[in-house]
Amino acid sequence: MKVLMRVLMGSILALGCSFLAAAPLSQLDAVTQCDTGNVKAYRILFVGDSITLHGFDETTKKNLGWSHTGGMAASSRQSDYVSILSKKISDARKQPTAVCYHNAGRSGSVEERLRALDSAINTRPNLVVIQLGEHEDIRSGVGNLEENYRKLITALRSFDSRPSIIAVGPWSLSRQDGLGHYSGWSREVDRVMALVSAEEHVPYSSVADIAALPLAHGAGSSDGVRWHPNDYGHSLYAKRLFSLYQQAASSVRD
Repeated sequence: MKVLMRVLMGSILALGCSFLAAAPLSQLDAVTQCDTGNVKAYRILFVGDSITLHGFDETTKKNLGWSHTGGMAASSRQSDYVSILSKKISDARKQPTAVCYHNAGRSGSVEERLRALDSAINTRPNLVVIQLGEHEDIRSGVGNLEENYRKLITALRSFDSRPSIIAVGPWSLSRQDGLGHYSGWSREVDRVMALVSAEEHVPYSSVADIAALPLAHGAGSSDGVRWHPNDYGHSLYAKRLFSLYQQAASSVRD
């Protein structure tokens, strides 16, 4: 495992600005294997970036104060939204869950996750959670994002296991308007992802309201970590995604 410190620090903007346009590369580990051997488990594939999973090495410990693997800025693996959500689903289903990650590809962009999707096919998910949007490049435009996001959903839906899919929008600390919408490019990314999700019948939620809460971020000893949702922010992600899961499950029953 090697985390590219240069990329991480180059990605961080001042907290008052949008993070999206300045984050061309991901800070994730190499492909993370998951245990799908338990045939009784409900398998969840998380397609995400550093909010979903971030590794560590001596560089991150020294320069970022980041010394564990988990959703970035969560105080432990057990405190990140992936762990909380998977437990909520396990409790609701009275069934064990198997957590898998799709974090392959050079960057955390939708396009890069799409290109590397073959690495996740064998996870055979029952549910896919998409947490992306922070690494979209404004220079590529909304058309490119719309096309790739739709292709990603279509490709995930075509897995042999025919998974349900739920998704959340980008996390951004950009200023918001009176209606709780992001400003600038962050708003466009959220809008396009919501539009495509609606057209593809994927339960989707913006997290702009969570990002607007000062108590939902700011943990850590460096700006790069503090930008991310903290334990409270991760708990709100899990709560929001669990509602989307219930919506998707209800749709399947119907």
